[in-house]
Parts: sequence; structure tokens; C-alpha cells
Amino acid sequence: MPTPAFTAELRLAQVLTARIAHDLGSPLGTLAGMLDMLSGGPGGEDAEMLDVTRQAAAELRGRLALQRAAWGGGGEPADRAGLVALLGGSAAAQRVRFDLAGPLFEAPVAAELVPLVLNGALLAAEALPRGGVVTCSGSARELFFLPEGRNAAWQAEILAVLTGRSADPLAGGPRHVVAPLLLALAAAQGFDCSLMPGMGQGVPALMLARR
Repeated sequence: MPTPAFTAELRLAQVLTARIAHDLGSPLGTLAGMLDMLSGGPGGEDAEMLDVTRQAAAELRGRLALQRAAWGGGGEPADRAGLVALLGGSAAAQRVRFDLAGPLFEAPVAAELVPLVLNGALLAAEALPRGGVVTCSGSARELFFLPEGRNAAWQAEILAVLTGRSADPLAGGPRHVVAPLLLALAAAQGFDCSLMPGMGQGVPALMLARR
């Protein structure tokens, strides 16, 4: 009989896989549709369809690069420009700008911290349904992620996971997998996660603090 820890790890892997499939489904669908249309023969709209196809392919490459760095493990150090480029591959990038500030980003970020930065930024972006800015700041010992924008709010499912009030952190399914995944990654690196009010005019900032 599987142990509870093994079962939890298996469920996390399953939910994360579903999230990846969801994120890649849209650009793949666009790419496949455009290729089907182009295969029908030359036409006056070929140039426009090729542009859409190229955009879908670029979006797909960006999402794959982000997911590899954020969720794949065994990554490499990344500088500010590299992290911003990776976050540009997220589904939220169309409505959210990621601003990386502070001493942590003045030099390449250590490989083990890269997933924390990426997942913290992705989670903060989920508090911006109408768009806005996620400001990432801090140091190697403390990381802060502040979402600011119209109707900014931490969703109830995320709050329950971050505050330890959720009996099943994976109950939210693929849509809310980033929060439990970030908690697991943070714990593995010796960080605690919490919400810190007072950094802005709106919602509390997400804080990762080394124990």
C-alpha cells in the first residue's frame, strides 16, 4: 500500500502534468490549426497565417523554456534579463509585467534560487486577474513578490494553501498547482512562505524567508 508521502508526491506530479498540458494546449492548437489551413494550398492570406503560426511557435518555445526552468529541476544560474525573458513565456505575460529589483538581481541568481523566483512571480501574477505589475525583490535570504494592479486579490484557494488552512493543497487542481509546488520547493531550500502586509497599497506581498 502506498505511503501518504508517496501518494502526495504522485498527485503533485499528476496535477503538475495536467497544468503543463493546459498551458501548452492553446499555442499548440493555434499552431496545428494554422498548419492545416496552410496545407490547403497557396492563398492570399498565407502571409498572415504564417505570422500567426510563427507567433504560436514562439509562444510555445517560451512556455517550454519557462516550465523547464521553473519545474524541471537541475537548472542553471540566470541573470535579470534571463529571468525576465523566461517569465515572458508565461500565460500571464499578456496582462502582467514582471519587475525584478534589488541586490539579488544585480548578479546572476544561483541555480537553486531560480525556481523560487520564477514560481513566486508566477504565483503573484495569479493575484492579478485584470493585469498589473509583479515586483520581485529581496536577497538570497529573503524574497518578496508584490502584485499590484486593478482588482488585485489573492484567491481563496491560494490563501488557504499559503496559510496552512487547506486540508488538501492539491484540491484546486492544475489551475492552482503553483502554490503547493512553491511550498515544496521552498521547504527543500530551507525557506518559509508567508504573506506580508504593508509593502504596498493593496494586497499583501508574498515573502520567502530562509530559516
